[in-house]
Amino acid sequence: CDLNGQIGDVVRAMQAHEHVEFTTRLAANLPRVVGDPIAFRRILENLIANAVDALESKPGRVTVSTELVTRAGEAPAIRVSVADTGRGMSAEETGKIFNDFYTTKEGGTGLGLSIVRRLVMDLQGTVGVESTPGKGTAITIDIPTAR
Repeated sequence: CDLNGQIGDVVRAMQAHEHVEFTTRLAANLPRVVGDPIAFRRILENLIANAVDALESKPGRVTVSTELVTRAGEAPAIRVSVADTGRGMSAEETGKIFNDFYTTKEGGTGLGLSIVRRLVMDLQGTVGVESTPGKGTAITIDIPTAR
C-alpha cells in the first residue's frame, strides 16, 4: 500500500471545509507498507476528521506529513503525522483519547481514536499523541514497511 497516495486521496476528499487550510508534507520515495488499504483509509479519515473537529469551526490548519524512521534492530517504519492548530488537550485528556467511548465532542461516540488504535496495532504499528492546550495536537502513527 502506498501511504502517500492514500493521504492525497483522503485530503482531497476533506477539502470541502472552508475554514481549514490543508497542508501535506510527504516524503518522496517511501517504501510501501503491508496492510489493507481500506484500514489505512479508515485510519486517515478518522485522524483528519478529528483534526478538523478540533478547530471547532474556526480558521486553522491541518498538516499531514510522512517520513521514514529507523530504529536499531527493527524494520524501518513510515511515520504519518496529522497535526492541527485547534484547541489542544491537557495531559489528562491525552491519556484517555484512545479509550473506548471517551469523547470531548458533543454528540461524539468516543470510538474514532480507539478504532484507529486497534487498526494501527493490527498493522503491527504504534500510535502516539502530543498536544498543547490552546496550540493544537499531533497524532503520530508508525507503520512498519514491507520487508
